[in-house]
Amino acid sequence: MTLILSIIIGIVVLGFMVVIHELGHFGAAKACGIRVLAFSFGFGKVLLKKEMGGTEYRLSAIPFGGYVKMAGEQPDDEHTGAQDEFQMRPKWQRAVVAVAGPLANYVSAIIMLWIMFMYGIDRPTFYERPLIGFVADSSAAAEAGIMAGDSIVSMNGRPVSSWDDMENRFLTGSSTYDVLLVRNGASHRFMMRKDPKGNASQAQPPYGMFPTFPAVVGRVHDSLPAAAAGLKAGDTIVSIDNVPLCSWFQISDLMQKGDTGAARLVAVARQQKRLTMSIVPRFDPKTKRQVLGIEMGTPAARKVRYAPATAFGLCLKKTRDFTTMIFEVLGKLVSREVSTKELAGPVGIIPASGIIALQGVAPILSFMALISINLAVLNLFPLVITDGGVLLFLLLEAVRRRPLSIKTQMAVTRFAIAFFIVFFLYVTLNDITRMPQLFKMFGK
Repeated sequence: MTLILSIIIGIVVLGFMVVIHELGHFGAAKACGIRVLAFSFGFGKVLLKKEMGGTEYRLSAIPFGGYVKMAGEQPDDEHTGAQDEFQMRPKWQRAVVAVAGPLANYVSAIIMLWIMFMYGIDRPTFYERPLIGFVADSSAAAEAGIMAGDSIVSMNGRPVSSWDDMENRFLTGSSTYDVLLVRNGASHRFMMRKDPKGNASQAQPPYGMFPTFPAVVGRVHDSLPAAAAGLKAGDTIVSIDNVPLCSWFQISDLMQKGDTGAARLVAVARQQKRLTMSIVPRFDPKTKRQVLGIEMGTPAARKVRYAPATAFGLCLKKTRDFTTMIFEVLGKLVSREVSTKELAGPVGIIPASGIIALQGVAPILSFMALISINLAVLNLFPLVITDGGVLLFLLLEAVRRRPLSIKTQMAVTRFAIAFFIVFFLYVTLNDITRMPQLFKMFGK
């Protein structure tokens, strides 16, 4: 049910970003005196339509964005020579219409980030320090020698002051990271390499490093070992078999390392008291793991709000960071430092955006801004059927002092469409191979 809800929300989120893009084109076309034949919310079969001011407004069946259709926009459209046709307008006006879509995405991203910083960000207290709570076995971090309790200072020469900073460094997709950290008061440097054992993908969060997520019990399942032993919601697990816990994520790891059916000595803190109990985990044949029957609790957090002026400065910085991050990733794709198998398409983005939306206002605003900036930047690339492609044709027209022939434009456009279809199928395959749960859903 959660997956289905996430997909529905994700479609709405991504569709909203596309509609904003098309509204930019629509507004600019109207302002430049270009006749807009249709503006549609969604694609496919038209469910409802109404004509106003010479434009047919449509509600279509597939709620995945929308589109704007302008008179004489495509090379193979009927051209009557009327001055309100797209191709008959001055080059600068056609360029304004092309740029207006990406510009609308950028403006909306800035507004969303501005609202996010003024509304307030719920920041778990453990996120305010780049302190490692747990390092998974056989991960890139473990191979590099990074340990629980280490505090990250910088990565690839860029300072790290919070867990957010560290996650942002990983978003650039580098294959190696020069990590400077502090351990027991002394500085150490480690070189962390992606996929140290040749795995196809990293199974754990950032290279196997987990934050110091407090081991607070949120829920105890009835009829499972933890409940039978007396563990209660609100208890903080201090240690297991005398191994101190730095993070909730250690619990599962310690459970799997012991012998099946062996009792574990669990020390907990409860209302300023320390209790010790013996718990025998239950082996789950489906997951092939030993479980206690507990769920993590909500960590302590504080809402950080900013004044409008400060929030605006922060949103501009965040917008710049999102933009530069896109170019960093693209550069690493070209240099093959990042594999094309890591590219994501709608099948991957839609559930991800839905899951993030369920986490609250600030996370979804941030994610929507990131998607909006991605749409803006990628649409400005000169890829023929993008807005950047329109600008490229206009530049060639200005240099040649005449437009390309209809035949040439159609040939280039068909090639571009074929390329994008192949690219879409490729990233969709990537999404599906990373999301085995989708197979289960489609198989029903």
